[in-house]
Amino acid sequence: MDDFFLSPASSKSRKTVVFVALLLVYGFGTSALYGLLWRNGYYEALVRLRNEGPHYLPGSSNFILTQYTRIAPLDKLLTLATVMFSNVTDGSLPQLSLYSFHFGGQYLALLVVIAIEGLRSGNQANSLRFFSVWACLMQTASYGCTMPLYGMVHLLTSPVAEEVGPVLLEAASIVKPLEVSTMPLAFMLGYIVPAILMSIPVFPNWLHQWFGGLWQGSPIWSMAIQILLASRLEKRRRARSISQPNSKEPFARGSQSPMPWMRLKEKDLLARTYLFAFVWCVISQIIPLALIVAVHLYPSAFPSSLQEAWTFFNVFVPPPFWSTEKMVSMASGMHDFFLYDQYVGSTAAIIWSSTLYVNSRENRMLIKSWVKLAFVITALSLLTGPVGAVVWLMWERDQKLLSILDNGF
Repeated sequence: MDDFFLSPASSKSRKTVVFVALLLVYGFGTSALYGLLWRNGYYEALVRLRNEGPHYLPGSSNFILTQYTRIAPLDKLLTLATVMFSNVTDGSLPQLSLYSFHFGGQYLALLVVIAIEGLRSGNQANSLRFFSVWACLMQTASYGCTMPLYGMVHLLTSPVAEEVGPVLLEAASIVKPLEVSTMPLAFMLGYIVPAILMSIPVFPNWLHQWFGGLWQGSPIWSMAIQILLASRLEKRRRARSISQPNSKEPFARGSQSPMPWMRLKEKDLLARTYLFAFVWCVISQIIPLALIVAVHLYPSAFPSSLQEAWTFFNVFVPPPFWSTEKMVSMASGMHDFFLYDQYVGSTAAIIWSSTLYVNSRENRMLIKSWVKLAFVITALSLLTGPVGAVVWLMWERDQKLLSILDNGF
């Protein structure tokens, strides 16, 4: 068995298969996400809320905030997002709140991966460099429908999706290492802080809604903070190089190939950033599961409402995507949407990242290697969430490519 190799398809054939798979995921996601909202009555409820009122947030007596920026199209978009996300943090549906914590951590890690891809040399001449555009598209059109599109565009336009060789090794290099180094802090300030502000129930409701609108722009804030921090570090570096002209240039890249210490620095920066994303995957997966287990083992320690709501089935299992059953409430309808949003988007992310991982290997994949890879992805998805597997695949891919450079390709 060890000597048996799978017949390798050409790079073009493999890309075609993966492209078709992502296209199918996109088609399924469109039906499962938007079709479900149509079938379960959520769209009808939104239209009724807009046209007939009362203009309160779903399940509450709080007026809907309609002005955020005084830019009419943007305010309408933020108002819609506020209505759809209002039940995430108001505690009216505990299973939705718990699941949203899980989804939020996974989504954060995915954004970090997409941000890193935007800083690669091979993506500077295509649309993948615009991290904030792709991330805002995920915010508005859904992660589940955008991630398959991102994967297809990446496979068709990016040299980073090529098989291992000089083209891939050059394309995968980071053009702005300083921005990678500032990424964890940038996402802490631009994503996590707004998420906390929109979640804690200590502010007036209008301010609570405003923080929710602020979080919708988290990709833009994170990118802006990342650039500002990197610019500040660059100014300090230049000042230090002037005062100490013989000091090493920590982020210099040679005209032909990076110096060994430069590759070591890049590997270290990527490892720290991937670790940041991976830790959030672990946190967002373990805490909800631990709470579900605690409710089951020690029910008397929790309110009866949580005993009924916090079960694995109620938190993580969606209804059939073809279901025509009407939603119990707008909160439950949004919960069903978020379930499919993550599962469809993360399926696409795993397909895409697995392809990049396989392309980084110097040797053909044995059957045993495919089985091992499938086992690792499954195990990581269960222990750290589906995006935890994506982060691991991309991290391993980058470590392999940098190691190949160290050994002299």
